Amino acid sequence: MGGIDGGSGARVSERQRQWTASRTATRLLSNERPVTPGERLAALSASPNAQPVEPVDLYGGGMVERLESRVAELLGKPSALWFPTGTMAQQAILQVWAARAGSRRVAVHPLHHTQLQEDGAFTTLSGLEPVHPTTARRHPTADELRSTAGPLAAAVVELPMQELGYVLPTWDEFAAFAAAARERGIPLHVDGARIWESRTRFAKALPQIAAEAASVYVSMYKGVGGLSGALVAAAPDVIDEVRVWRTRYGGNVFQQFPAIVAALDGLDTRLDRMDAWVHHAAVVAEGLRRLPELRIDGDLPHINEFWVSTDLPAAALNTAVLEHLEATGERWLHGWWTADGASVAEATIRDEALGWSADDVAAAGRAVLERARSLAG
Repeated sequence: MGGIDGGSGARVSERQRQWTASRTATRLLSNERPVTPGERLAALSASPNAQPVEPVDLYGGGMVERLESRVAELLGKPSALWFPTGTMAQQAILQVWAARAGSRRVAVHPLHHTQLQEDGAFTTLSGLEPVHPTTARRHPTADELRSTAGPLAAAVVELPMQELGYVLPTWDEFAAFAAAARERGIPLHVDGARIWESRTRFAKALPQIAAEAASVYVSMYKGVGGLSGALVAAAPDVIDEVRVWRTRYGGNVFQQFPAIVAALDGLDTRLDRMDAWVHHAAVVAEGLRRLPELRIDGDLPHINEFWVSTDLPAAALNTAVLEHLEATGERWLHGWWTADGASVAEATIRDEALGWSADDVAAAGRAVLERARSLAG
C-alpha cells in the first residue's frame, strides 16, 4: 500500500500507521484485526488443541495425523495428507495423476493459481503441460472439457475462482463438469482453498461437494485462519503416492506443530461461522452498490470474499481509508491495488464486519471516496 507520493518511505510509514490504527479501531469492515507475534503465540499456547499430553510431531505423526483424519472426515474422503504449502500440495497431486495417466497434459484455466502465482513451477519444476478448455473469464463448461482434444492427466476446477473475484459455478454446472471428467476417464481435482466458504451458495454439505472429485486441496490459513499449510484428500492409494512427492518437493518438515494447532483451532472455531459471513457479505455488497463510483461484477458475492473496483486512484484511496480510520476509528475497504486500469480492493467479511449495516457501509464509503477525490486532485 502506497502513500499519495508513491515513495518507499511513504509506503512504510503508511503501512505502519494502518497497522497501528487497525489494532485499536472501533470496527473493521474487511478482514481481521492485526495481532503481534507474541499475541499469536500466546493464543496458540493457550489453545485446547495444544493441551493434550502428546509428543510434538516428528516428520508427521501425532497431531499431524489428528488433523489429517479430521479433514478427511470433514470432506468425506478416506485419507488426507498435510503439506506446508498449497503450492506444493497441488503440484504433488497433479504429479500423481500425470504419472498414472502417462500424460503431462492437465486441463486448467489460465487464471488458476498454478498458472499465475507460482513462478512457472507448473511447467519448469513439475514438467506439466497446461491445456485450457477455455480462456474466457468464467469457469469452463462440461462441453468444453468434452471437446478438449488429446489425452489429459486430470482436470482442475477452482471453487471459487479467485482471479474473477471469487466466482463459483452453479451446483449444476459444477456437477456437469465433474460428470464430463468421469466420462473422459480422467480424475477431477478441486482446488478448494475456499471450499469451506462455498457450502452456503451450493447449499450442499462438504462431503457432497468433495464426492464429485477424485482429489481435493484445502487451505488451512485462509478462511480457516491458521498460520500456514494445506491438505490433499483422496483415496488411500493416491495419498500413498502423494506422500512420496511431498518428500521429493522437500515438504516432509521436521516439526510443524504450531501450524497444526492453529489449523485445528480454525476448524473448531470458524467453520460454523462461515454461513453468517457469507450471508453478511451480501449486506456489505448492498451498501457498496449504493456508491455509484464502485463496481461489483455480476451477482457477487458468492462467498464471504469479493472484489470491488473503481476509477479513483489506488494511492488516493489507501490514504483516504487510513485518514478516515485515524479520524473515526472505522476501517473501511483497505489495501487497494491497480489492475487493468482500475483500482481494486478485496472485501473479506468475517466477524469484525457483522456489526456493519448496509447504511453504515455506504455512509463510511461516501466519506472515504470524497476524501480520495480530494487527494487525487
